Amino acid sequence: MNVDQSTGEVTDDAPESMELVPLNLAALSEDELLAVLPTPVQAAGALIRARETNARAPRALSRYRGILRKAQRDKKVALGRAVKDLRAEFPRATLTELRELAYGADERVIAALDAEDDAWLAFEYAKDFAAAIQEDIEILRSLNANFRGEHR
Repeated sequence: MNVDQSTGEVTDDAPESMELVPLNLAALSEDELLAVLPTPVQAAGALIRARETNARAPRALSRYRGILRKAQRDKKVALGRAVKDLRAEFPRATLTELRELAYGADERVIAALDAEDDAWLAFEYAKDFAAAIQEDIEILRSLNANFRGEHR
């Protein structure tokens, strides 16, 4: 999302370049400061949007957790089938040896491991995203509290 500072219009396109907030705020003019800082309405809108996103987080986390559990079950099934197939080929091998062979050579097990890794990464990303939204909400609450105090 991008906000045109002159009109206040919000667009979905990303800005072409990311600008950093200047560290020397005292040297900025009032217009430059207004362009850098959000308005009370923008801060309140951002808080509303963050809360809406946060409300969807438990359902999204549950979905990613379900995908991860399914991938883990699929890995166990693939490993079991591979060990069973390898048992016929290597009747004297121990279960540990058969598992090691399955992890290294069986395409079903390798694909299941990759799927589990992908699901785990997606779940961890979702957890990190949910935590980041919580942090954003705390920052936005603070901003909104400061704006309320300044505009009385």
